[in-house]
Amino acid sequence: MWFFMILCYVLVTISGLGLVQIGLNHYFDFWQTNRITFDLIVSIIFIAAQTLVMFFFVGTGVNIREYLEEHPELGHDLYKKMFAIKRRLYPPTMMVTMLFMATVIVDGIYYFGRISEWWFHASYFLTLWYFYKATKEQHASFKGSTEIVLEMTKKERDAVNTDPS
Repeated sequence: MWFFMILCYVLVTISGLGLVQIGLNHYFDFWQTNRITFDLIVSIIFIAAQTLVMFFFVGTGVNIREYLEEHPELGHDLYKKMFAIKRRLYPPTMMVTMLFMATVIVDGIYYFGRISEWWFHASYFLTLWYFYKATKEQHASFKGSTEIVLEMTKKERDAVNTDPS
């Protein structure tokens, strides 16, 4: 669990830096390579990061549900909390992914001279704003899911900590 959570943070950070680089490359054109090639590389990392975040919460939700099935004395409140976290997390995560892809497509279309640059400005800054919003929600969701797991396993951790052997 911790490995994937840390990997999510690393990939989201790298994809955020890539998003900023796409904007800087659009305005200053400092990459020697083709702009579209760079956009494609950043797109792969960005989509991998957002997909990993979503699958992390899918897997965590399944693990919590299975654990609660084995321990019915804990009730279903923890699973309901996890479900609520996923309901808050998925919409901004999906939206930022779609906006990012639209931004990359618009950047490519602008590069070939087919549309006005204002389309890129609008989609890019909207994507930046939604990236901030989604990342903030992802961080809160990671904290919430960690609290659920810690609450769920509290009795077992206390038993291990008080064991004299």
